[in-house]
Amino acid sequence: MSYSRTIATEYGLVRGIVKDECELYLGIPFAAPPVGDLAFKHPVPPKSWKGVLEVARAPISPVQGKGRTAITADGKDCLYLNVFVPLDLPADAPVMVWFYGGSYANGGCGRISDESDELYYDLLKYAKDTKTVVVTFNYRLNLEGFLNLNFINADFDRNNGLYDQMAALKFVRNNINKFGGDADNVTVFGQSAGAACILALLGMEEARTLFDKAIMQSPCALSFWSEKQSKRYTHKYLSFLGVKITELNKLKDLDVEAIHEANKKLRKFVFKEGESNCAFSPVIDGVTIKDDPVKLAKESNKPILIGTCAQEGDAFINGIKGPLLPLAASWFGFKLKWSKDMRRVMSDNFTDFFYKNPSHELARDIKGPSWVYEYRHMTPDIEKRGAGCFHASELPVLFDKSTNYCKVEDPVSKRVGEKMREYWSEFAYTGKLPWTEFKENEEVKGIN
Repeated sequence: MSYSRTIATEYGLVRGIVKDECELYLGIPFAAPPVGDLAFKHPVPPKSWKGVLEVARAPISPVQGKGRTAITADGKDCLYLNVFVPLDLPADAPVMVWFYGGSYANGGCGRISDESDELYYDLLKYAKDTKTVVVTFNYRLNLEGFLNLNFINADFDRNNGLYDQMAALKFVRNNINKFGGDADNVTVFGQSAGAACILALLGMEEARTLFDKAIMQSPCALSFWSEKQSKRYTHKYLSFLGVKITELNKLKDLDVEAIHEANKKLRKFVFKEGESNCAFSPVIDGVTIKDDPVKLAKESNKPILIGTCAQEGDAFINGIKGPLLPLAASWFGFKLKWSKDMRRVMSDNFTDFFYKNPSHELARDIKGPSWVYEYRHMTPDIEKRGAGCFHASELPVLFDKSTNYCKVEDPVSKRVGEKMREYWSEFAYTGKLPWTEFKENEEVKGIN
């Protein structure tokens, strides 16, 4: 194993490894462990350390909601980040910070399992191809990141996951120049819930100085709870855990498996209620998020690139059994008549209502420059399954990493991925793209 340079961060020295012509710094603490008295609190800086901290293995990820995730290495002590630095990096290269999605319930920057060093998001190739310094980081999910407990007990802070994100960005601003990145040229990019978090940060005063540009891939822009809605689901979740409102401190010592089980119950309950929001979503509390995040984000002057997949809804609608389609349509508020094409029509309605229309509205109305794309490429295995260009299907192509639902092995998919990385890199370097700004001519660039 070859070691990287030793870097002096504001908290102490770190040393990573060199792999495939890239320096990897895996598991740098950017906040104190959110456990004990710090659980359910906004993050605080980590304690400084003496000597050299070896950061050669990725951390665990946050406690997962379970369901559609391959992550088994999860836990509460999770506030760490990874830095990928290509050896041939240009001087003062842009910085790109990845916000993972996963319905505010799953995802992370850690290793997949305790038995493996494989990263859930390995952005080594992405960093090399874009010639940027890339940062991935964890933010708390589920009850620890987004459950609204503040209305019951003010000692439990609001929207902790968003503040984890801001803490990571503060670390980047203060330290990334030591790794070779330009601290004054930071682009945040994320998908689904991660992109929606970026949207929220665009409208939060505390976050305005922490990044310069934003790429939002399929943001679930409508998945935010009102204070009233969040209170109802908080009470229901506590009942699933068997925790009384006078016993909230018990939440700090919950077994991870107990959390997993309660998370699954809440997800099913919210779905049966006909709610389209993610079971755990940020709360528009009037304090940390003061108003509708789309409305607030429109006041931003930062350049944005925003887009969706052509058939986002297929990921959600294709799993619904035929006889239940009319009922599901009513849940989502779609007035559809039964037909042999109902699944396709419903999926397209879902795509437009929850993803495409809110994204285009933000791009049209935001004060800063904006560019819009639509991702239309289907890998051969997706096309063979007839799955459509569904939600998150661009990620394996963008990162050139096959998954169990999308194989990136054919030359066309490889070329599409190269083109995406070229666009994302150009936006990080210049804040511009080679097609017309959306507000002026409402032109949508297709990626296929």
